[in-house]
Amino acid sequence: MVVGLTGAAADYGRDALRAFPLVVDRVNREGGIKAHGGATVKLHVADHQTDLRVTSSETERLITRNNVLGILGWAASGSARVGSEVTERYQVPAIDTSVDYKLTERGLKYFYRAAVHTRQTCDLGVQFVADMEKATGKAVKRVAILHEDLAYGTGAGDLYKAAIERLGRWQLVDRVAYTAAKLTEATGIVNKLKAQNVEVVFQASYPADGILIQRAMKQLRLNLFANVHPAGAPPNTQYVANLKDDANYVYTALGWTASMFEKLPPGARATVEQYRKVHGVDVQDQAGYSLSAAAAMVDALGRARSLDRAALWEAVKTVDISFGKDPSIIIPYGVKWDEKHDNAKAQAIMTQISDQKLVVVYPKDLAQKNPVFPAPKWEERA
Repeated sequence: MVVGLTGAAADYGRDALRAFPLVVDRVNREGGIKAHGGATVKLHVADHQTDLRVTSSETERLITRNNVLGILGWAASGSARVGSEVTERYQVPAIDTSVDYKLTERGLKYFYRAAVHTRQTCDLGVQFVADMEKATGKAVKRVAILHEDLAYGTGAGDLYKAAIERLGRWQLVDRVAYTAAKLTEATGIVNKLKAQNVEVVFQASYPADGILIQRAMKQLRLNLFANVHPAGAPPNTQYVANLKDDANYVYTALGWTASMFEKLPPGARATVEQYRKVHGVDVQDQAGYSLSAAAAMVDALGRARSLDRAALWEAVKTVDISFGKDPSIIIPYGVKWDEKHDNAKAQAIMTQISDQKLVVVYPKDLAQKNPVFPAPKWEERA
């Protein structure tokens, strides 16, 4: 596995590092890969440091020196773009959990994605706000896009812009990009948005920069109808841990939230309980995607004709796991690849932070609470 344990994407990398070994340890405890004489699965760990050059070298090191059969990673879209070029060159199957929609639009043969992606989450975000307008009678006029300037944020910004233009009824007054690693305060960004009387912000941030921006929104009293993210910062445990009640009312579209635990089948519930016991934290969306990715790789190992890269790739291509079949898959859909190698079974949901917890608010058939739209003004919050 190659994930960022340091750098801007370290929170996502740590979630992946908690999840991948959980699946591997379970398989080994239960007798290993039975189709291959009980072979044990060994997980080699590399830190890409959220650095593109390190991503390339560490991915290549695992392939050429450790002779790994497959790669699990990269839990950061920029690193996934670079790392997947390495796995493609060496013809090594890779299952990723990064969300930039462009990753699977390059025609790569050996790259697959287990997570929901930003085309799904961004389109859902825009559609959700449009539906809330209709449901509440609160018309939105002026919106802005705010994003970090790496692959994840830039891709999300492009998708938000396209979705807003397709809708054709809001004025997109600004699109602001920033470098997450260099952001030390966000008052300048927020002042600019406030001066333009923005009512909705579609935002794509990593945890540290997302926290800075949310604090600046409170400090400067930027009162929004909605602040909507495509996964990113809000699902990360550090977001609510740092912001506490100031995180409330923020929306994020993703594939999993811990509040869905009660609806899980027994095997998946046991996986979540074990994760909590071992790591002392709840399963966030990146960890959920990582559990699915690891389950898909283990499934392929069990069906591969032999333990070599070519045979593993042939088995990865035909992964088809239904929800409830594998206890490692806790997100309420299974894993099966479409023609682009995205997870055809993946679906995005809209959540809102309520009492410092992410709860599902959309679509209606999965909703645990009604959405609060517009959000209360900062000066009206307790």
